[in-house]
Amino acid sequence: MRSLFFLAAVAYGMVLLYAALDRWLNGTRTFLYVQLIGDAVVVSGFVAITGGVNSPMTFLYLFPIIVGSMLLYRRGALVMAAACWVQYAALVAVGPTILPAPWVPQAVSPDPFRIGYFLVVHMAAFVAVALLASYLSERLRITGDELAERRGTVARLQALNENIIESINSGLITTDPLGRINFMNRGGVEIIGHSQQDVHGKPVERLFGLEDTFLREARKILQTERRFRFERYFTTRSGTKIFLGIAVSNLYDRIGRPLGYIFIFQDLTEIQALEQEVRLKERMAALGGMAAGMAHELRNPLAAISGSVQYLKGSLRPSGETLELMDNILKESHRLDQAIRDFLTFARPGRFAPERTDVVKLMEDALKLLRNSRECGAHHHIATRHTSPSVWCEVDPNRFKQVFWNLATNALKAMPHGGTLTIEISMKPEERRVEISFADDGSGMDAAQMEAYFQPFASSFREGTGLGAAIVYRLVEEHGGKIHVQSEQGRGTKVCIVLPSAQSGAVTAEHRPSARAVGG
Repeated sequence: MRSLFFLAAVAYGMVLLYAALDRWLNGTRTFLYVQLIGDAVVVSGFVAITGGVNSPMTFLYLFPIIVGSMLLYRRGALVMAAACWVQYAALVAVGPTILPAPWVPQAVSPDPFRIGYFLVVHMAAFVAVALLASYLSERLRITGDELAERRGTVARLQALNENIIESINSGLITTDPLGRINFMNRGGVEIIGHSQQDVHGKPVERLFGLEDTFLREARKILQTERRFRFERYFTTRSGTKIFLGIAVSNLYDRIGRPLGYIFIFQDLTEIQALEQEVRLKERMAALGGMAAGMAHELRNPLAAISGSVQYLKGSLRPSGETLELMDNILKESHRLDQAIRDFLTFARPGRFAPERTDVVKLMEDALKLLRNSRECGAHHHIATRHTSPSVWCEVDPNRFKQVFWNLATNALKAMPHGGTLTIEISMKPEERRVEISFADDGSGMDAAQMEAYFQPFASSFREGTGLGAAIVYRLVEEHGGKIHVQSEQGRGTKVCIVLPSAQSGAVTAEHRPSARAVGG
């Protein structure tokens, strides 16, 4: 066993040598060749110990060749095949006399023909293994490079798809076939206010407040249609009510197997408000044109009727039922005349003449008349708030007095049993705008009433003409401002006006800036 111990000591010594050389040769081809040739030397020593040319362990030369093909590919494999064959040929040529120690088997020296046969066979075997192993190693390397490139391409595409999905403004939700949510993108989080963790695993019907039979009905529609679209109101996590447009479609994998459903939704609140504004403007334009012509046609006969009744009442001196009928005619004539005047104000408000005005003083002048009017009762209280004693803004004083009057009287009418009307005026210097609000604690309005608040003839008061709020909307629009109403049934109403502190130019009835009226 001493020969094996000696060979093991040589192997360990070579390992120590490699460790010492690692500092200077690490990662170089030279270092790889040094270690591989060292391995071949160890194999040659083992072959020599086990009989030299007669050793059955010559197959161990294949391992350095195979490792060389794996690390250095074809060139390394051929170099190692040559190095191994040279060492084997040296053992065969020298024979057992190279190691005359008693532990070396003293075999009969083979004849020259057999020596040549061994050399040729081992050369062919070493070269064949080198070529085959190097071919497999190169194919494995090429396949690994292609796989790494494809993995990189897939990773880039996946990252691109994720970036696209996360960057779109629309919300995107995917579900399993049972409607349980398994993904929601960043756009959906921003729209509805719920995080991915909040909605994961939650039924989509519960999230959007849909009926339990929704998916069953949607599945039937998607059998013939590519998508199913609907709209509904949604309350976000913060309590804000928004209007969503939602499209549902099937989710498939690459081979067409159904995986679930895709819900794509958008916040259409502003679009809905703009659509309502456009519809309102169209109705107001049509009614305005009709009112201009009809008002003139009605005022003359109305004046004749009213004058005739007054003359008959003075000359005949009626009594009883006849007097009551004449009073009713005069009263209704006065009411109809007021409606016609509102018609004319709404249809043709006249020339717009803005000037720098103290809105606080304008409000106080209007309130002096309001407190002495029949709309203001003993149980009504009017409170005013303003950020400074004077708030200056470019408005048409005469028209804006009418805005104050109409909104204030509407608020008082909404409190028939008394209450508080709060008028607040604030200046926003950094935004160059003035905000005016009228808040009452009256009966309030439902959603349908709020939507129709600025529409002509949509009055909720028994004696109203339904043109007061429409006139206010038109006058605020002419000033380049915006107006919106907030109300809840039984909890009062608040109407807010936002005006630019300075007009950007001459504003005419033909070129008015757009305004926005939002009910709710």
